[in-house]
Amino acid sequence: MAGKRKNEKLICMLLEDIGSDFSKELVRAVANAIPHGRGIRLTVLPGKYDDGLGSDSIHNYKSVYNSVFRLSSLCDVDGFIIHLGSVNERDRNNEQIYSSVMNKHRDVPKVLVASDLEDVVTVNYDNESGIREAVEYLVNADGLTKFCMLGGRDDNKDARARKDIFEKCLDVYGIVLEEKNFAYTDMTSNCVSEAGRLLDDNPDVQAIFCVNDAAAMGLYEAMAQRSLVPGKDIMVFGFDNTRMSGELIPPLTSIGSDKMSLGQRALELLLEMMNGSRAKSDTVPTRLYGRGSFPYETYDYNRKELVSADPAFIYRMFDDCFYRYKSSYIDREAIDLKRLFFEIFSRILMASKRRYMSIENFEELAVMVDKFFEKGAMEYTDALKLTKSIERIQDGINRVQRSLAATVLVNRLFARMKDKAIISQSKQMTVREYVYAFERSKMESFLIAGMNGSGSEADIYHSFDQLGLKNSALYVFDNAVDYSGGPDTVFPEIIKLKCVMRSGGLYILSEERQRCRVSEVLERDELSAKCKGFVAFPVFCGKMIYGLLMCELTSDIYERGEFIAMQLGRSFALCDKYKI
Repeated sequence: MAGKRKNEKLICMLLEDIGSDFSKELVRAVANAIPHGRGIRLTVLPGKYDDGLGSDSIHNYKSVYNSVFRLSSLCDVDGFIIHLGSVNERDRNNEQIYSSVMNKHRDVPKVLVASDLEDVVTVNYDNESGIREAVEYLVNADGLTKFCMLGGRDDNKDARARKDIFEKCLDVYGIVLEEKNFAYTDMTSNCVSEAGRLLDDNPDVQAIFCVNDAAAMGLYEAMAQRSLVPGKDIMVFGFDNTRMSGELIPPLTSIGSDKMSLGQRALELLLEMMNGSRAKSDTVPTRLYGRGSFPYETYDYNRKELVSADPAFIYRMFDDCFYRYKSSYIDREAIDLKRLFFEIFSRILMASKRRYMSIENFEELAVMVDKFFEKGAMEYTDALKLTKSIERIQDGINRVQRSLAATVLVNRLFARMKDKAIISQSKQMTVREYVYAFERSKMESFLIAGMNGSGSEADIYHSFDQLGLKNSALYVFDNAVDYSGGPDTVFPEIIKLKCVMRSGGLYILSEERQRCRVSEVLERDELSAKCKGFVAFPVFCGKMIYGLLMCELTSDIYERGEFIAMQLGRSFALCDKYKI
């Protein structure tokens, strides 16, 4: 299993806080946009944002954690996608930030996400289009005049821009965002106290704009403590349109990319540069995605369009209902859900137009509806938005339908769609709960094996399959690296690959096959080529770094990876070899 893959390009993502909703969406978008069979390998190096305001222990933890960034300068990387909130024009003179990230990679193609550096290729949201859409609707349609904003970090480019744009949009209507109407946050859900103060200082507020979806989550908690309901007592909208926004109760209205995601555009620009072409910085248009916290619909399915059964209209319905589909890479071998949706609705609309649907046609459509949801349609939407969209389409068709027989069969198909959507969502939740329980039991088995073992390294490697990582590799240094020296600490040249999980099977390597250079870790071929990408976590405890954990990019690794690496670090610290 040893060696390097030939003719493969390595793209490395330097990322801030992989567990944040924005980072998860960014990585997913990049991974999903990589075409299969193109010889591109994606590896994520996640770090921690450190504002220096926390305790010494937190600062030290983040400092050691960020040692994983060293791999980016040690390994042979063909291109970078970088999202670090502190790499921007204002902080160009910050030697530690700018030099450590940018100067080391000066000659390698790179694209920065959410950065305003002027001498590199960047991809940013067009923040204004979505914010303006929200303000115009709230003022003109709902007649609101009392606005507040839950803002972000002052060192974050997007946070500053969104505040300025929000103020400008309000100013058009003579509304001033005063100091008491604004609160700074760390842009995470840990902003309940800041959100609470904003609510207490503004008891008459009608609408609150949150700098991102994570901050909106903190606002939800603060509102719940005061018996306030988003969408009923106060209109609430966020930014980024992450998957979490559709899972909140009520679902969060949020501003997000319109036709292409940030990650998708960043990858396109990077591939152009890696192929020798010149690329220019770009912005991604945004729009408002309405949900329960601020009822809003972009499109109206009017009678004329429903009667005409125009293909462009049907495809627009699909893009509205399954808005994530257009920013995902779709395997050629997979069923084209957009085309299947078109077949279903074109036949429904034509039956309505002709005022007739045969039983044979109904049965064929029922099978197509079942297949549509069985093939993963719910991955590209959120349940409440989909069911409401179906109800709006159904209501529009019923208004123009004049045949009772056709109406009954069409409504049965719509009922089937809503049932399938709810069942699919329920199955996903059940599977997530089962997987969580299974992974927890696996982790318990790993910890018990470590506690009851002989205290040797071998116990860790033989129990590695208990961590629930289907495709992963554990690299360990001969001697732990003492990171007390801080950023000047140097990794040893050699590291050892102790064990590998490949497609669920555990392989413990013999001594003669373990040795490899640290500079080759990101390129090695031990893990399955079918994986969409990988992420490297540092394995450490305190200030002692024991090695690296390389994992397949899966839907749950964003939350689990760091915890698993921490447990491995703790296990190494307790084994006999490293006890002081």
